Amino acid sequence: MKSSKYNNGATFLEVILAMVILAIIIIPFMSAFVFAEKGTVEAGDVLDASFIAQRRLEKLSTLDFRSAVDAGNRIREPYSGAFIEVTAVPYHPANPIFFNIVAQDTSGRRLFVTTPTGGEVRVLESINSNVTITLQITANSYSVSVFGKSVLNGSLPTSGNVLVMLNATQYTGSHDITLNIQPGGRTVAHVYTSFANDSEIFVTGLTGTPLRRLVGFTNRNFSMLRARVSVFESLTDTAPIAVMESIFELPN
Repeated sequence: MKSSKYNNGATFLEVILAMVILAIIIIPFMSAFVFAEKGTVEAGDVLDASFIAQRRLEKLSTLDFRSAVDAGNRIREPYSGAFIEVTAVPYHPANPIFFNIVAQDTSGRRLFVTTPTGGEVRVLESINSNVTITLQITANSYSVSVFGKSVLNGSLPTSGNVLVMLNATQYTGSHDITLNIQPGGRTVAHVYTSFANDSEIFVTGLTGTPLRRLVGFTNRNFSMLRARVSVFESLTDTAPIAVMESIFELPN
């Protein structure tokens, strides 16, 4: 008996057609699997980077204010297998344009100044004579000088009041400290905290701006800081894997 022509098995064309149909069905599933795997890896990287940022913030919270500002130097550096960039600037809940000047009896850091842009800090390790600090403000910039020498310069937002806090409640020295503020047309809301040293602390240059003396200010031994930690995968990446921010109240 002769075999039917329909019982000779699949033809080559039918095999090719079946493979094409199978590929059409399988490829989308394979693509979805690849993307899912990639997403899982990326999520893991973000989680690891978040842990790194959190650990760095926790470390900053254990420092004093000036050391934390020094650590926020915006220099990208290796940390726990990644690269981090830290920014730390003085903070005030009422005003982001905030200059913080601290005078105290602490050895090696009698006087330091921090700025609202970049959080730069300058320190006088000792005060052996009367000191004049001049803060010159223009429409969009500032300059801070001590003993007539400019030590800090930077830009400012063109709008918003400027807040200056002279936190001298820990200073009991015998030499005068004078803060000379030249507002340059900007509105300066000045906060001056006083303890028992009114005869050594002076503020000049502000005309028509009332001086606010907060006697016994509850946070006189502390300053507030806004810290931001950005975690990068490499030294040259432009976009961070994770970013975390926090506000600390740190001892001066």
